[in-house]
Amino acid sequence: MTVDITADAPAEPTGPRADIGTSGDLDADMVAALCHASTRRGFDPFVDIDWDAPENLLDDNDPRWQLDPDIAPLAMTEWYVRQPLERRIEMGRWITANILKVTLQFEMMLIRGVIHYAGTLPNGSVVFRYLLHELTDECHHIQMFQELVNRTGDDVPGMRRGSRVLGPILGFIGGYANIFLFIGVLCGEQPLHFQQTLQHRGAAAVPPLLNMITAIHLAEEARHIAFANNYLAQRVSAVGRFRRTLYALAFPIYLRWLIGEMIAPPRAFARQFGIPRRVFKAAYWRSASSRQMLAESAADVRRVAEDLGLYTVWSRCVWRLLGIDGRLPRYRGEPDRSQRLARVDEFRAVVWGRTAAAAIMAGVALAATPVGLRIIAVAAAGTAVWVSYHVLRGRHGGVVGNQPFEWPRLVVWVVVCVAMIPAGGLIGLALVVFMILALAEFMPTI
Repeated sequence: MTVDITADAPAEPTGPRADIGTSGDLDADMVAALCHASTRRGFDPFVDIDWDAPENLLDDNDPRWQLDPDIAPLAMTEWYVRQPLERRIEMGRWITANILKVTLQFEMMLIRGVIHYAGTLPNGSVVFRYLLHELTDECHHIQMFQELVNRTGDDVPGMRRGSRVLGPILGFIGGYANIFLFIGVLCGEQPLHFQQTLQHRGAAAVPPLLNMITAIHLAEEARHIAFANNYLAQRVSAVGRFRRTLYALAFPIYLRWLIGEMIAPPRAFARQFGIPRRVFKAAYWRSASSRQMLAESAADVRRVAEDLGLYTVWSRCVWRLLGIDGRLPRYRGEPDRSQRLARVDEFRAVVWGRTAAAAIMAGVALAATPVGLRIIAVAAAGTAVWVSYHVLRGRHGGVVGNQPFEWPRLVVWVVVCVAMIPAGGLIGLALVVFMILALAEFMPTI
């Protein structure tokens, strides 16, 4: 079954209409056009997709589940390339399912804030009508993504535990802080839009059902992004300097958090598939190629922040600090035409840096205290306890993707650090932490 996604949604506005004035009202004509487009070209996942059609059946051994180096940072590592085909397929299917799970969890957060905001709008508001169209779209997306996750058979967790707890709270608060809400909408929708656009440029390399689902999502999310852009263009222009400063900070912080959730799998994935710690860390986000992908995922949001006057000289320091600064595209979805970086394997600078830090702390212990050798010995013993736990854990089986929190691992950390304080004070505590972090890069699990 073929789904027609050639929606005639209006072109994305680049700023407020000239005839709106300074009242801060949204462009009613643009919102009405979005309502018309939503009514004329909407999708129901259980009507427009024939889930049981032969071409839409999912094969666990389909080689098209493999990760694409243009989209997935892990696929750029030599470790991934050396894995057997079956293993690469299994990892690709897991990551694909987890990205969809993260997306539907994000859309649940979005719904909490948008439905509350819609309830504050006056009677006769065309914005109310559009927001309900958008919520309908999001509910369909949640159904669609969850159905595909179910059909993959992978029990993926989606977002990390902290985000699953904090996200709904932020969504509720967004119902009162509307500008923050729509900044969050853009920071969540645009990076995913970027990733799925890259996927469709190589559409033959993914299962047909996945391609159909993401095509529907791209068509409808384009309307949502257009509305959020227009909303922020109207509202941000009317606020004072202090609030603009807060919004300028919110953009990079929200964006970095959501990119990390959507593109980087949780550490449980690395434990389940036995990915070496240094490989996982290099893929997310220490290698030059992965950092370039991180920055490119943020390109469209940087353009929006620039148009809003929130991509200022001082705020760029925050973007740069979070690793999401870079070029400003001329239009949404403009591809990066710069030369691609070669595939990388491992990023060793971190290991050497942590080893040097441990050596410096050992020197401080010897120079500043009369019991420096004892402090070093106790720190080495504590590190050995930590290493022994992880080696045994690796031999007897690590955790799987959706397992509850691993309390024994936390207990080992706490016991080692607490025992170090009476033996070596703060110097000893710092020494054992740096020793553990240096050796952690060589552990088989994370």
